[in-house]
Order: sequence, then structure tokens, then C-alpha cells
Amino acid sequence: MERKYRPKSVKIAFRCVLVCFLHKLCLTDKICSVPSEPVTIKENNTIDTVVAQINTTTKDVTLTLIANPEDAFDLKGSFLIVKKRLDFEAILNPEALAVQVRCNKTGFKSVTLTVLVQVENINDNPPSFAKSEYEINVNELTPVNTSVALIEAKDDDSGVLYYTLEPVVNMYFRLESTYKPNILMNKILDYDVIQQVILTLYVQDTPSPPPSDQLSFTASTTIKVNIKDIDNRPPWFQPCTRTNLGTAKICLSLGYKGRVNLTEKQEGPLQLQPGPVYARDGDKSRNEEISYKIVRGNEDSIFQIDETTGNITMLKPADIAGPISLTVLASQVSNRDQFAATSVNIEVMKKSRNPPKFERERYEAYVYSNSGPENMVLRDRTSNRPFRVRARDDDFANGINPDIKYEVQYSSYVNITTDGFVLLKKAVRTESFALQVKAVDISTGESGTAALSVHVLPPVGVQSPSEGYRAGDMALLGFVMAALLVLCLIVIGYLISRLKKENPDTLKLSEVSNFSSKLLFRSMLAA
Repeated sequence: MERKYRPKSVKIAFRCVLVCFLHKLCLTDKICSVPSEPVTIKENNTIDTVVAQINTTTKDVTLTLIANPEDAFDLKGSFLIVKKRLDFEAILNPEALAVQVRCNKTGFKSVTLTVLVQVENINDNPPSFAKSEYEINVNELTPVNTSVALIEAKDDDSGVLYYTLEPVVNMYFRLESTYKPNILMNKILDYDVIQQVILTLYVQDTPSPPPSDQLSFTASTTIKVNIKDIDNRPPWFQPCTRTNLGTAKICLSLGYKGRVNLTEKQEGPLQLQPGPVYARDGDKSRNEEISYKIVRGNEDSIFQIDETTGNITMLKPADIAGPISLTVLASQVSNRDQFAATSVNIEVMKKSRNPPKFERERYEAYVYSNSGPENMVLRDRTSNRPFRVRARDDDFANGINPDIKYEVQYSSYVNITTDGFVLLKKAVRTESFALQVKAVDISTGESGTAALSVHVLPPVGVQSPSEGYRAGDMALLGFVMAALLVLCLIVIGYLISRLKKENPDTLKLSEVSNFSSKLLFRSMLAA
């Protein structure tokens, strides 16, 4: 019986030992533990913030920090803490910091725990541009929607940035989008209108307006855009009238006119109207060098033009009277494709021997002080006949040159008609004024002048205080008063004779009447 039950006791003992060993082994694996989920901490945290608690299943477990990324963590009892402020932008791998803690206890197998820490990025850095001011050059007439610059800001928080461009009124430029600061042409530029545009580019790291619970940072930079004048216009003859043709600008010149005498070679440059032949570059700031050439109308080689100045001179006299029409070409020296043409009309005429001459060297005329615009100046004080000047030209048999034109010089009060009548332009506030009249032969340019003094008279019916009574006026006044006196004496004498016949007592009354009549006579003489 004893042999039969001995093996069974051994088996039971072995099983007990095995169970104890497995139980001890299981306890070794569970002497410490940490949460398996990653722990999230916002950057710029408070020092000694708890990351996790190390849970131990038995006493006297020793905890050791064996992996400490960025040297940012520490153990405080059974707690894993952060011992310094974490900066998301400064950490190499901020979203996967693996902190390792080793658990040791005598008689137990050591255990290594891993705590996965994720640093959360917050908006704590403002965006910034590389420079506070940028300067770019843009050609005028650059097509709309052309990109002229891409200026981006940087943000260490690596978030989405939002851009705006100012000014927003009458914008020559615009942004491609709020998120992409690609600066595009918004409308055509003209150097003659604008030479520089100042832009301000703003950036913000949150939408506008920003959320109330979120910090928002902004930055700005100045963009100076210089407009470049390109070679897009030909020479413009001066003077000229500017006009627009769509987006193009042109300047229209009416050409030039001059005169030369028949069979005479004029020395020096010809005197032309409205001035000498001159063209300048239509592109204001480029001012390219211009050269000149006669391309038509000079088949007889009478004239030549200076290629640099444009002055026209004569090589020989003209032998036929009448007009000569020259076509002059002006072109850029550096770009012959930029050119313009104009006409120079020269009248060949017989030489004038006598300039216009007024009938008198000095004239006097009159005007009333209450006369207004368009009233005529008068030739004398006593009549309303208009004042008129005439100039003779002895080159004509009757002295009348149809090409004479009258002008007024040195006065703003009057104008003169083509027939020589002088008209007021405005009311006169002075006692007199002087001017000069000029007669110009528009066919030859010859002229003559005369002086004109205009006296201002008081209005009709009003006597000037500077004028006394004239002798004729006084004589007339005395005659009228004497006649009235005689008439009064006759009437008084008649009345006295009637009274005497009817009543002798009227003698005293007659004496009184005689006395009064004498007194009246004396007073009239005194007057």
C-alpha cells in the first residue's frame, strides 16, 4: 500500500512548487504599470506638471528614469512630471516623446515601462516677413493677371496664414488668394499717370476676425513698386495735342509753316510757325535721341535739315512762287522702328517792300464810365461815332492789304476787330488808360504799331466834378434870369395901376411893391 501512494504525493508536491513559481512570475510582471494611451501636454506648460502616475503592486519598488527625451522629465515619488517648459518648435520630435521608467525590486525581475508623451502645439509665435520693405520693378503696360512678386511670411507654429493687400481702392495690384500672397496685376499701368505704387501686405495666423478663445498674431511689410517706362511710343512733334485711343496715347501735330522770298536765299534756319521743327520721345522718362530727315517734297534740293537739331535751312533760292510742302521724318537713333512724320509747308512769295503803317502815330479815343462789354470806343466827346484805326500797305495800289490783322497790346480793357474798331472787354474803373495797336501782315510777318490813349467820360447827363460851368452856359443862365425879371416887373406894374384906379389908398401898397420888386431885382443880380 505504501509503494502504491508514494508517486501520487510527489506529483502533488511538484504541482504545488510549479504553482508557486508561476504565481511569483506573474507577480514580477505586475509590480508596476502605466496607462497604455499616449499622454498629451500643451507646450509652454507649467513646471512640475504631472505626466503620469507609476502604479506599483507591491512595496519597496525602486523607480529609475532611463530614457528622458530633451531632459524634460523627472520622477517625483511615483509620479512622472515635467521639470521644464516644453517648446513645440524647439523639440525634434514633439509628437512622440518616449519616456522610459525601470521598476526594480529584490527577488523580482526588473520591468521597463514606456510612457508616450505628445506635446501639443499652440499659437504662441507671430508670423514674420524676411524683410520689412521690398522693392520691385514692373514695366508699364504689363498685362492684367501677370504675377509680379510672391512674398510669403513664415510662422514657427506652422499654421495656415491669411494675407490681405492694401490699398483696396483703385488697386493696380491684387493677391491671387487669401492663402497665397502671389501679387498679380489688376489693371494696366501708365508711366505718364503713375510712377510708383506703395503697397502694404498684411499676414495673420488666424482667420479674420479671430476666434475669441484663440490668440491671434499679425505682421506686415511694405512693398515699393517702381513703374518702368518702356519704349512703346514714337517721337512726338511739338507742339501737339494729346488724345487717347483705347489704352494707347497719341499726340497730334498740325505741322509747321514758313515763308521765303522768291529768288532769295535766306541765311540761317527758317523761321517757322508755331516754332522750329522739334520732336521729343513720347516716353517721358526715356528721352531717346531723335534724328530728322526730309523724305518728300525736296526734289529740287532747295532745303536741307540738320539731322540733330531739326533746323531747316536753304541751299539755294526758290525760283517759282507758290507753296512747297515738305515731309519730315523723326526717328529714334537707337530704334528706327519708332518714328513719326509731319508736314512743313513753305510759302514762296514775292518780297514785300513796305510794312503796314498806321495813318497816325498816336490816337485819342473816348468811352463812358458806364459802358459795358462789347460797347464801342468813341472817336470824340460830342458824338457817338465809333473810333477806328486803319493801317496802309503801300505795296498795294489802294493801300488796302487784305492780309492785315489788328492786335491790341498792353491792355486788358479792349479788343480790336478785323476792321479796326475797338470794343470794350469789361467796365473801366480808371480815368484813362493807354495801349498799343499793332497791324500785322500775316502773309509776310511785317508789322506796324501806333499808340492809343482812351479817356473815360462821366455818364451822359452827369457833369464831371472836375469840369466848371463853361462861358456859354453862364451867358445862357444870365439871359434867362433877366427875361424872368422883366416879366415880373411888367406884371407888378400892371397890378399897381389897376389898384390906383380902384382905390387911392393903395399908394402905400404900391410903394411896398416897388420896394419888394427892387429887392427881388437886386437879389437876382447878386445871383
